[in-house]
Amino acid sequence: MKRIAYLIWLGKALAALPAGPRIALAKLLSGLLLVLPNRRRDRASENIARCFPALTPAQHRQWLKQHLQHRALSLLETGLLWHGQVEKILASVTVVEGREVLQAARQRGRGVIVAVPHFGQWELTGLYLSATLTNTAMLYKPPAEPELDRQLRLYRERTGGRAVPATAAGIRRLLRILRGGGYVGILPDQRPKAGQGRAALLFDQPAQTMLLLTRLVRKTRCAVVFAGCERLADKHSFKLRFIPAPFGIDADDDGLALAALNQGVEQVAEWNPPQYQWSYNRFAKAPLIQS
Repeated sequence: MKRIAYLIWLGKALAALPAGPRIALAKLLSGLLLVLPNRRRDRASENIARCFPALTPAQHRQWLKQHLQHRALSLLETGLLWHGQVEKILASVTVVEGREVLQAARQRGRGVIVAVPHFGQWELTGLYLSATLTNTAMLYKPPAEPELDRQLRLYRERTGGRAVPATAAGIRRLLRILRGGGYVGILPDQRPKAGQGRAALLFDQPAQTMLLLTRLVRKTRCAVVFAGCERLADKHSFKLRFIPAPFGIDADDDGLALAALNQGVEQVAEWNPPQYQWSYNRFAKAPLIQS
């Protein structure tokens, strides 16, 4: 309980921090991450080099620096997303592109999965969708501590959507929402548990890829769109974009469906590559599935 109380206090303190000092603090933290030995920096560096081998050493270091600054800012923004005024949070999304893609998906008469990769400020994407759409749910991995789980659900549901845990009961709830014509947000590049994913190419590298999204599509025949919330040059406002899912994401063949899923992740990441979460451990040594 003391740990959770401290996290709440820290979140409220960060929420009160103006944009200028928050950006300055992020630069300081990312500078330390860049020079001090740490696994987050090393994994991000390895994954950027793995996926973009044509980068020069100078380009690679610049991308890594930008990535660490973005991740530090995203961490410091957590307090604002949890405790800040909802109107102020939503107003930070100053540009929305592709809204017609989402509308067209909904007009098919079925539910819609909004695939939100670990790009930009993905937590903001969920809050924005819940505030602007009806009958929405966001899938999340529940923490082990029940009280922390309760707090996270309160934060993530503050704009009207439902936070649904990635459990058997949670999956059944998602199916009901999709069959009822609702919207479900999923992080499509979440590393799956053993037996719940397969290896498929991401930036020409084998990556552990979830089967859940494609199985939900097969069971409900819902539409899929991809979305991402890109940080703009001023570092505190965002552009939210929606794009159609690549062809084949509704295929009955796992190889085709997962290839399409990772292609969608690539398309979002390529909007601004340093803003993708390269420190995430997704890449796998497992053999690729064959179509």
